[in-house]
Amino acid sequence: MGLSLRGSARWAVAAVAATLLTAVATVPAAAATTSAQPSSPTSSVVLPDDDPFYAVPPHLEGKRDGTVLRSRQLPASALATPAPAQVWQVLYKTRDNAGRATATAGTLLVPTARWQGPGPRPLVSYQVPEDALTTACAPSYLLRAGSTAAASTIAQANFDRGQVAAAVQRGWTVMVPDWEGPRSEFFGADAAAHGVLDGVRAARSFGPAHVDRKAPVGLWGYSGGGFATASAAQEQSAYAPELKISGIAEGGVPADINAALQSISGQPFSGWIPFAFATLGNAYPRFDIDRYLNASARSYADADAHVCAGDAIAAGPFNTKLESFEAWPGSLTSGTFSRFARQISPLGIGGTPTAPVYMYHGTADELLPVTAARELKAQYLARGANVVMIEDQGQTHGGEQAFGVAGAVSFLEKQFSQHH
Repeated sequence: MGLSLRGSARWAVAAVAATLLTAVATVPAAAATTSAQPSSPTSSVVLPDDDPFYAVPPHLEGKRDGTVLRSRQLPASALATPAPAQVWQVLYKTRDNAGRATATAGTLLVPTARWQGPGPRPLVSYQVPEDALTTACAPSYLLRAGSTAAASTIAQANFDRGQVAAAVQRGWTVMVPDWEGPRSEFFGADAAAHGVLDGVRAARSFGPAHVDRKAPVGLWGYSGGGFATASAAQEQSAYAPELKISGIAEGGVPADINAALQSISGQPFSGWIPFAFATLGNAYPRFDIDRYLNASARSYADADAHVCAGDAIAAGPFNTKLESFEAWPGSLTSGTFSRFARQISPLGIGGTPTAPVYMYHGTADELLPVTAARELKAQYLARGANVVMIEDQGQTHGGEQAFGVAGAVSFLEKQFSQHH
């Protein structure tokens, strides 16, 4: 069976939009307050690829990972969703998915109000589901660009901007890393872990932010952001052992890329499948994923080489089975590819979180099955981690993103209070 636009394209796009908008429509009050009146679109925001600030400097190997290489302060009005904070963009040294020195950006927000809680003001690294093969969907850009972003990313971007602003209102210092790096290495677990952990290092060392060295540190992300958070949590003890993490909230985690591909197979969202192939080819070029794909699949993946996930899903193909992409029967559903896809997933990368973990997942998640998240929880527990998992009955992937916020916030607040 070849690839085709089976089913209604308009219905598929509407389904995608509904999933994203469910998250926005049910944003908790704290976030909704800040996102109800976004500022006007900032059409003058330069795309990262055209902005010299993002350029990776030469000769980085001699610098410590997490070193701030350059910074610029932004007025609060530069954010599409205003936040009561001092705002900086920082470019910091990190490592790509192959371990090579590179640099990525982060947005650092320090509340202007005095911290009223016990001990030092907490620092939270908030991982946006960047889910892109282009820096046009980098968090540092979308936090500023407002509705000038591609239509398929507007709902997600609005949600995340609201969450960042709400976290600032809670009194937390917030670091939002461009964790995919300058080459947009989505699904590169090492790149994600490095981008997150080096972002924490950068925030703690950035003098103007005055982050207390004893401040409790939290990691938080959902979906693609949950992938980055889980990767960082599992690699922290090996890559950044000096960091003491207080709490980790990871929701809707793509625990097993195989399970995600199988779940999306035959759905209106099946345009995500060739996008996943494109991401794996970008993050793991040595694996040569093209050998497992038929000609039509390679064509779809090539078309997704420089897009964001929402655009790829909206472009289709729709309602297409995973098997329709195979170079030969079983090339994607068993054998070498299947083992590889698990190996690079949170279930396969190894490592144990050193801080308490709060996992949350909708039982009706149609994109990332809850069974894989349960397996990840069991793996964490077997390795001695402190982990609790909340399963919200009937919540879809988009619905759980917003529904699970209250629990994640409560968990992080509890961990921060116990830090002292």
